[in-house]
Amino acid sequence: MRLTTSQLQSRHKTLIDALKRGETVEITYHGQVLGIVHPASSVKVDRKAQEEAMADFFGMHSDSPIDTVEDELRAIRTNRRGLRDL
Repeated sequence: MRLTTSQLQSRHKTLIDALKRGETVEITYHGQVLGIVHPASSVKVDRKAQEEAMADFFGMHSDSPIDTVEDELRAIRTNRRGLRDL
């Protein structure tokens, strides 16, 4: 399917319907293809693996002695004014 940029405003439902049918839609501007819209892939996501990866990522500093973000920022900012002593 092909739509012009001006048709996108008035026929956006047509674009959505085409994507639901699995069609690829070309967007044109002054007769030249500006972009191509593909339907989202229907790949199944392994929720358990995703949650484990997120737990690993967000827990990467779990061995750090600092408990809160405020403590971390306070530790970073403590020597700001003492930089002249270097």
